[in-house]
Amino acid sequence: MEGFILAAIGAGLAVGLPGLGSAIGSGLAGASASGVIAEKKQEFVTGLIFEALPQTAVIFGFVIAIMIVGAINVDMSSLDGAKMLGAGIAMGIAGLTPIGQGPVAAAGIGSTARSPATKVNNIVYTAIPDLSVIMGFVIAFMLISA
Repeated sequence: MEGFILAAIGAGLAVGLPGLGSAIGSGLAGASASGVIAEKKQEFVTGLIFEALPQTAVIFGFVIAIMIVGAINVDMSSLDGAKMLGAGIAMGIAGLTPIGQGPVAAAGIGSTARSPATKVNNIVYTAIPDLSVIMGFVIAFMLISA
């Protein structure tokens, strides 16, 4: 039963923490996008792209949580439960990255509105923090698969 509880906590952390990070990051980007479209309605799609980028963390977290839940059983050993908890912690902490990604996205929206030629550059700047999320995802995946 102890393994079951550890795994359940891991699943919650895997999706809950990235959900929090993504909400904060997308909120910051969305606030900036809302300000930009008040003056330049044609920048709606650009703002939407920047606002969506911080959501990748919660998508990865959701996948890990589903994998953990799929592995849970009542007779799960403490060791297996601890691996699932570790996977959830790895994904959860890496999934907080959008908290830092949001301000980059917000600045990118403003920069692109002033100079449309910077759009690709700003998307790249906004996407780079997702490398941390991908690394957390890979480690979590490896722990679940071990």
